[in-house]
Formats: sequence, structure tokens, C-alpha cells
Amino acid sequence: MQDQRVYIDEMGRMYRIKEPTPLSEPPKNLRIARTSKPWSTYLRMLGTVIPAFFLMYVLLFLVIGLINLEPAIVLISGICSAPLLFFIFSLHKPRLVHVQLAVPDEMGSEAHAISAGVSLFTPMRTKFSRFLVKDDSILDVPPTRQLWGIFSAVILLGASISAMLYSEVESLEIIAVLAFILIGIPIWFVGFSLPVLAWWGTSHKSLGLPTRRRDAEAWLMAGMASAFPAFLFNSLVAPKITPLDSDYWIEFSLLAVWAPLCEEIFKAMAVAVFLPYIKGPKHGFQVGFTVGLGFALIENFQYIGFSLLGGPVGLSFTILVRGIGSIPGHAVWTAISGTAIGWLASDKELKAKLSWKARSMAISAIDIAEGMGFDTDGDGDLSGFDGSRPTIEEAVRQASRETEESKPWMILGNENHEANATDSELGTGDFSLDYEKKPVIRNLAGIHTPRGVAPALVLSIAGHSFWNGSSFLSYSATESLGMGEFESTLAVFSWIILLISSVLFVARGVIRGVNSLE
Repeated sequence: MQDQRVYIDEMGRMYRIKEPTPLSEPPKNLRIARTSKPWSTYLRMLGTVIPAFFLMYVLLFLVIGLINLEPAIVLISGICSAPLLFFIFSLHKPRLVHVQLAVPDEMGSEAHAISAGVSLFTPMRTKFSRFLVKDDSILDVPPTRQLWGIFSAVILLGASISAMLYSEVESLEIIAVLAFILIGIPIWFVGFSLPVLAWWGTSHKSLGLPTRRRDAEAWLMAGMASAFPAFLFNSLVAPKITPLDSDYWIEFSLLAVWAPLCEEIFKAMAVAVFLPYIKGPKHGFQVGFTVGLGFALIENFQYIGFSLLGGPVGLSFTILVRGIGSIPGHAVWTAISGTAIGWLASDKELKAKLSWKARSMAISAIDIAEGMGFDTDGDGDLSGFDGSRPTIEEAVRQASRETEESKPWMILGNENHEANATDSELGTGDFSLDYEKKPVIRNLAGIHTPRGVAPALVLSIAGHSFWNGSSFLSYSATESLGMGEFESTLAVFSWIILLISSVLFVARGVIRGVNSLE
């Protein structure tokens, strides 16, 4: 038989060895999940943002080298960026699960070859198949109360060290300096990252949307990636196109005009990358909120890192303001744009065309990679993509035939636990949401943002600009009015509290508004 090989042992006995059963397409309704490890999400987030931050500066030097035609800088930057990129992609490489399925079948066999030297024997005749399925584990973060509790403890610790540092007792001052030297860096790491995870979990709980971990992490990474072009624009372009001579107004325009403009545009573009997969406005809000968190994560790493130079007072104050103000601000402003993109995604024909285009590009990438000798689809050959290649007309027709019927799915855990459910029980199908083109409004609770992408983007830029501009003016106003140190600090702090309260109020209202959509 052509599908069998012959093996001769030491005694001269001959054995026919079957070739392993080839991989096949997995069932459409099968989902694989692993045992939940909430804190692994946090570790993966840290493992991504740290190399991503340094990669941003390496790529900055790469761009500068290209602009100034400095081959040495380009070469060194390219060499330094390679291991950082490799680490990030390795950390987030799609996790595949090898599923082996034996189904009773009188026309089957009792022995099946799985891989080299491994066989499966069944007490009855079975039909054997095996396939690779992506890990569809649901996003799971630690309890939000636990996260906010740790965050509060960090703030109190920083405040305690600050109080001891400014006490008149010399021994307490020495203890404060030593404590800050020992735990300053850990406080920085917890302070810049844990609030992002806390807001991530809070939004996830408030929206109530089951989300694949790999999808959520992709949105977060897209937000981190959007920080790079924004960083380039703010560093290289904005200072040169500002038509002002005064250093004061140049700084104001960079903070209140150019930074909000470019940052919100690039974050919205990061959300738009996922447009073919966004199911509606609520889903778009979720994607936008997570993209904003990813951007804030990169920004926090830098701002809170610089605040270390200000001692425990500057560090604690920066962590507090950014943790409960800037982070949700970035998330909500981008979520406003994301909601509008979600409304755009409700057009099933447009979405079908975009999905077809994305699939076509992925197939082309597989063909190119396998043409270069890389088995990217794991089928054991280099013949290119072996699946179906639907036309755009077929994709549109399929989208028009989609119904609201529930489709059963299955989750398999590490302990061979199986659970069957229907979409109606979960509220979603395939961990996604299916919206009508014109969703029904249940009530008018909350804040309802614009449906158009352009007005939503203008609104997000305006909110960002007001935060940055008013914060800058609050500092300068106290100086121009000749206030003392205590009065100035009190005035600035009061305005920041007002800004934070406004952001949290808007965030709560927008989430309620999105949740009011059917």
C-alpha cells in the first residue's frame, strides 16, 4: 500500500507502518480554551510594552538615519530592532492546539497512525481525523477590586515615603531615601501598568462581551503600535510646522493642538485595521477602548519613568493622575471613534468586501512565504494556501445569506471537560456580535456619541485637546497671577481633580450609552 511503510525489526519480522493521518479542516463550531490564568495576561502585557517602548526609540533613530542619509545609524538601528521584534512576535505567536478525533464508524479502522512512532488503538472501528485549532481562550484578568486595591496601596506607599521625606525627623528622612531607592523602580512598574489592566477589566465587565484573549491582545498591541507614528509626528514634524515664535505658545500648540490631532487620528486608524472583524457599535467601542489603553500603556511607561526624577512626591502624583485620569481619557476618546467605526461596520456588504480583501491579503502572504520555503499553514508541504479562495461576489452573497440562527459551539479544557452551549445562552455567536444595520435603541440612558466617523473623530480630538490645553494653562495661569507655592499647587490640583471627574463622568455615560444599544 502506498500509504504504508515497512519496518523490519531485529528478528527479521516485517511490519507495515501507516503514514500519519493528514491534517484536515477543523469543524466550524469547535472552540478550544485553556485553563484560565488571569495574571498571565498582565505578564504578557509587561513582556510586550517594555521591548515595544525601546523599539519605538530604536525606530526613531532608524528614521532619522534614513532622513539624514546615515547608513551607520540605519544599520545599527536595524540590528537593534530585530531581537525586539522577534521577542514581541514570539510572545504573541498564535497558540495552536492539536486536536485528534476518533468517531465510531463501521467503515473505519481500529488502528490509526498519529505521528512518527505514535499510534492510536480504539476498541471499535473509528474514523480518525486531526486538525489544528487556534486557542480561543476568553480574556480573563484578575478581579478589578484586587487590582484597584493594589493600585491604592502603591499610592499610599508613595505618599507615606513622601511624608517621611519632608518630615523634620532626620531618621525618617534617611529611611524615606533608602526606601525610595529600594522600591522606586517596582512602584514605577506597578504604577504605569496595573491601572491599564484595571481599566481593561473594568470595561470588559461593564460591556459584558465575551472576548478572545488573542483578539484583545491584538487590539492592545495595535494601540502600542499607533504610538510610534504619533511619536514621530510629535518629535520631527509638529515642531517644524508650528507657525509661532514664542516658546510658550509653541509648547502650548504642541500639547493642545498637534498631539491630540495626530494621536487620535493614528489611534482611530489602528481601530480601523480591525473594521472587517468589528460586529457593530458596541464591539467597536470595545476595540477602541482597548486600543486607547495600549497607547496609554506606552505613554505611561515614559511619563511615569521621567517622574522618578521628581522623587516620591512626583512619582506618586503622576501615577495617581495618569492612573485615574489620562488612561481612561485615552481609552474613552478612542472608544468614541471606535463606536463610529462600529456603526460603519454594520454595513454587511461593506464588511464582506473588507473581510474578503483581508483574507485575500493573508492568502497571498501565505503563498509568498511558502514560495520562499516556509511552511506557514502547517500542512507539511510548500504548495501555498490549500483552502478555498472565494471571490468577492461569493463573499457578498454569503454575507447576504447570513441569518440570526444560533450555532452551537464547544469548549475543551485541559481536564478534558466538554461543554456545549448555544449562542442564545452566551449572547454571542463565535465569540462575536451580530448587529442589524440599524440597531434598536432600548432607552436613551447615557451619552450617545456621533455615528459618523468624522464627527466622532473631531469630538475625540476636542476632548483630548481640552485635557492637554487646560492642564498646561492651569500651570501657567498660577504663575502669571503671582500665586504662592501653596496656592498654586492647590489651584492646579483642584483643576486636575475637576478634569479627572469630568473624564470619569463622560466614560461612565458613554459606556451606559453604548450598553443601551440592542
